[in-house]
Amino acid sequence: MSLSKKPATPYRSTLSPSSFYGIRCPRCLWLEYWHGIKLPANLALQLLLSRLQEAAYDGVAANVISTEIPDGKVERYKKRFTSQPVKINDEETRWKIYGEIDLLVDHHDGTFSIIDGKVSMKKDAQSLIDSYWTQLEAYVFAFENPYEGVAMPIKTIGLLQWRIDDSLHLDENRRGFSVDHRYVSIPRQPEKFQEFLAKFIGIIEGEFPESGDDCETCKYLEKIGFTY
Repeated sequence: MSLSKKPATPYRSTLSPSSFYGIRCPRCLWLEYWHGIKLPANLALQLLLSRLQEAAYDGVAANVISTEIPDGKVERYKKRFTSQPVKINDEETRWKIYGEIDLLVDHHDGTFSIIDGKVSMKKDAQSLIDSYWTQLEAYVFAFENPYEGVAMPIKTIGLLQWRIDDSLHLDENRRGFSVDHRYVSIPRQPEKFQEFLAKFIGIIEGEFPESGDDCETCKYLEKIGFTY
């Protein structure tokens, strides 16, 4: 079958917040959801650091991470969740949001906050917000509009960044790294997120799209003579 044609059903049946980092290339996005074609990423070190980061804050008071977060207790929250179907212009689509979060704050008043851990070398806080706000908004939508179970109102959202800044000499045979700990509060943008979802789903549900202007993956495939 030609990869430029849709199969009977998409390869993915749900929307992954991890693909919401921005619509870099419509063609790559379309191929990922309809044919499961995605450039593999080598994230072994990042995943290890992320697990260490989550464990370091499991069970602490929220103010240990930041005084910007309302009082509450932080817990690792690795339960998978599924949202209700996304609606575009009041019409239900086939797409639900599915994923998991890193840390959840229980404020003991029936509300919660979501904290997403990032091991990143970005220095500018706004660049972190620009990269990840859609992912955090997706989490809010899923928690407040669950496919099953009780809705969990979300009070605040934010990013917990670890940025490696130095090496440490621990003892004769052990070395380590120190990290700069930073919490970046994410302003809520639910209306803008709905606009993003409409564009995102519009690309997936449309016909085979053009490549993004600066997509290195598409450029490489073209260079080696790959055809769809």
